[in-house]
Amino acid sequence: MNTIKKETANSKTANPFQPTSTGGGVNDNLRITLGADASSDYSKCPKQVQLVCNYLHELGGTATMQQLNEFAVTADGNQFWGRGGNAYEQTVSKISAHYFSRMIGQEVWKRKTLEGKSEIVKIVK
Repeated sequence: MNTIKKETANSKTANPFQPTSTGGGVNDNLRITLGADASSDYSKCPKQVQLVCNYLHELGGTATMQQLNEFAVTADGNQFWGRGGNAYEQTVSKISAHYFSRMIGQEVWKRKTLEGKSEIVKIVK
């Protein structure tokens, strides 16, 4: 017989597990900087990743995801966070969540123009 002890939530204590991002994006407080392969592989990356690199450069080379999100809102011209005059629906941190393990060189890129591991950005500790 399989018995499972059920625990109930205790509203009398503060929950230490509060989300630090919304909707599955990269944590807004995470600081990143341009990685070792950013210059050499820049043109091979998806447009959103290229824009992240552009924003990092414009913000001095290092920024939090929140700073990148805020920069994207005001960016225009070739820095515009969108395509063909239409803004992307997702924030920088949400798009980055999709690519992040590849952006930091943890997983391999599988693109015609970019295959293998490439450190486009790195986490600042």
